[in-house]
Amino acid sequence: MEKKITLKTRGMTCVSCEKLIEDVVGELDGVKKVRSSRASESTEIVYNEAKVKPEAIKAAIIELGYKC
Repeated sequence: MEKKITLKTRGMTCVSCEKLIEDVVGELDGVKKVRSSRASESTEIVYNEAKVKPEAIKAAIIELGYKC
């Protein structure tokens, strides 16, 4: 089943930060779509809850050095 979550994501300073998060989170198995915005300090993710859990998505963002 597809779900959508929006995570508060702090620490992005440029377009490259947004792209890095989108690329890394987008590689997680089960993630369908990712959109990060430094202006709104958020990341929207559409994912398959049977394949990936929100905790794994948050962990991937935190591992990149951003607050989630």
